[in-house]
Amino acid sequence: HVEVMKLYSDVELPNFDTERPDDDTLVMTYRSTRPFSRLAEGLIQGSIEFYGENISVLHEDLSAGVGNYSRFTLKKTG
Repeated sequence: HVEVMKLYSDVELPNFDTERPDDDTLVMTYRSTRPFSRLAEGLIQGSIEFYGENISVLHEDLSAGVGNYSRFTLKKTG
């Protein structure tokens, strides 16, 4: 994001908040002015596949279908 901000000072970047409720779970909350939560989900799924991890992803749309506020719960399955 730092490099993007250097090029585009007025850019509106997405935000991810994270929490670790336990050793096998990561909760990521996505917020953006743009409706790209499905894109974020695809990047998460692609990373899991690329690294060969056994992780389930639960995607909860918290924006009533708009797609700019979502929670992703990642849990180790293996």
